[in-house]
This record gives sequence, C-alpha cells and structure tokens, in this order.
Amino acid sequence: MDTLRCIVVDDEPLALMQIARYAERTDGLEVVATCYDAAEALAALERAERVDLMFLDVNMPDMSGMELARSLPPEQPLVIFTTAYSEYAVEGFKVEAVDYLTKPIGYEDFAASVERARRRLGRTERRDEAIYVKESGTTRRIMLGDISVIKGLAEYVQIFLKSTQRPVTTLMSLRSLEETLPSDRFMRIHRSYIVNLDAVEGMSHNRVTIAGEEYPVGESYRARFRDYFSGKTGL
Repeated sequence: MDTLRCIVVDDEPLALMQIARYAERTDGLEVVATCYDAAEALAALERAERVDLMFLDVNMPDMSGMELARSLPPEQPLVIFTTAYSEYAVEGFKVEAVDYLTKPIGYEDFAASVERARRRLGRTERRDEAIYVKESGTTRRIMLGDISVIKGLAEYVQIFLKSTQRPVTTLMSLRSLEETLPSDRFMRIHRSYIVNLDAVEGMSHNRVTIAGEEYPVGESYRARFRDYFSGKTGL
C-alpha cells in the first residue's frame, strides 16, 4: 500500500489533535504537518516534498478553508473538509473536495474518506493482493487469498485465515474493512460476516460452508448472494 502524505489544518487545537490521531491510527497515512491557519498550510505545502491530501477546516481566521482550497492549483493535494457547520457541504463539493466531514467526526467516517481519496489518487492497485491491519501495535500484511471469513464483533473484527487456526484481531469496524476489499472477491453475507467467495465450499438457502464450518446468510443479503452463485453455476 502506497503511503498518503497529508496536512491537517484547523484553528481549534482539540480538533487538530483528533484528526492527527486518527491519521496515526490509519495504515498508509502519514501526517507531514499540522497547521493552525491557511498561512501555515501554504508554507507547509512549499516545504514538503510531496503532499497528497489536506484535512481542511472551513471556518478559520483571515482566510477560510474554502478560500484556501479555491486558491490551490490543480496539481495541489486533494481536500477533505472538516467543520461543525453542515451548510457548507454543497460549496465544498463545488471545489471538488473528496469529502465533507461534519464535526464531531467519528473514526469510521474518517477512514471511509481516506479510502475515497486513495481511490481518486489511484493508489489502490495492490489492494487486490493484500491488506494491512494493526494487531497489538504491530502492522500485519495479510494476503487476500489467505482470508476465508471475516467476523465483526462490536468495535473490532476477526480475520480467519486458511494458513493458521488463530484469527487476526484488529480494532476497526466490519464496514470500514469491507470498503477496502475487492467486491468481486469478497461479499457481505450477514451483518457480522464477510466471506471470501473463492473459499465457499457449499451453500443452502440460508447457510454457507467454509473450511468445514457453517455461517449464516442474513435475510437482506440472500438475494445478492444467490444471484452471484446462480451466475457461477447456471442454476
């Protein structure tokens, strides 16, 4: 996974710190500067060797985040706006912002915005090969072909692998992880389960078998799941 280099711009210290901490928690994202106003941000852009993404507060003194975004040439970083005022969202999209996050910002929304930026920059080429997750402070590289089932449990997920009996446990939501997986290889079959389609050994109306274990197919997911395998088998 290529690392995205980002700048965080916000005149509120607590908001600035929150975004910076979210960035530290996110694999493949590096904070190269934190700035309290537009002038500091412009100076940081001049100093930095490369900046891919800016988290930019809208309401700042002297020059607003919206004004700063409009002043950037096309080759400058992508922008994700952050603000407490949702009425600026339409204006934000007019300057082709990647996303618009309304405070207070949850990590799941933050991570989804980063993934949208990654896709726009074309940095997803290797995501069909491996994912990177944190487990007990260590970043783990997991080959997609090694994954059989992913189970969501409250604020974390367990990733079950073909190569070992011990699942990898990481602190993130099932939804966030789902957004990083190629949809032609992985499918959500239940509010708590995502499966590797190549690992499915058998199926019935509401169950699938993977590695000898049965998993439920939720009612709202059955039609899509059935349609997929009907196309594969011609049934």
